[in-house]
Amino acid sequence: MSIRFIIGVGFSFGLLICSSNPAFSQSLVIGDGGAQECYHNVKHGDPGRATTIKACKLALRDPNLSKADEAATHVNLGILLMRAKQFKASRVQYDKAIALQPKLSEAYINYAANLIYLGEFQEAIIASNKGIELGTKKMPEALFNRAMAYDNLHKYNEAYSDLKKVLSLRPSWKPALRAIDNYEISTKPASRG
Repeated sequence: MSIRFIIGVGFSFGLLICSSNPAFSQSLVIGDGGAQECYHNVKHGDPGRATTIKACKLALRDPNLSKADEAATHVNLGILLMRAKQFKASRVQYDKAIALQPKLSEAYINYAANLIYLGEFQEAIIASNKGIELGTKKMPEALFNRAMAYDNLHKYNEAYSDLKKVLSLRPSWKPALRAIDNYEISTKPASRG
């Protein structure tokens, strides 16, 4: 059995993750004040408006922010910057979050999505694997990101397998359903021509 991608060009991941739909947000519930406002804006689908980004940056200046809340705020700011298509700036935020809290799975899951936008697919797989290894309540998102990275590397069997896992965890998740519809199962070996 082989799995083949049936669309002539690679699957477009960008249309999925940039959605203002909070299902793609891996943000964390965090403390009070500006950090909480930053979280709230991410959770409710802020598309990365300049004023919201500025408010999150301001929240990071709070001297009373715990290390965990600071890391979570970097993740939330990274999500906003990613939604604003500021992928390099977003990467910086995920790097800061991971430096503060190396076991923060949500940082790796979002980092993987950002790496996909940057075209760094192998690194996205590594980040997804780390998020999965650490354990997360956002396992469908972690597997989905890894599937998209595999897809972009033309590793269709691995991508399909991850999408099946996503759908076993969240059967009606539309992004995964749309993605898996781009594959067909063949019982004969794929041609190498």
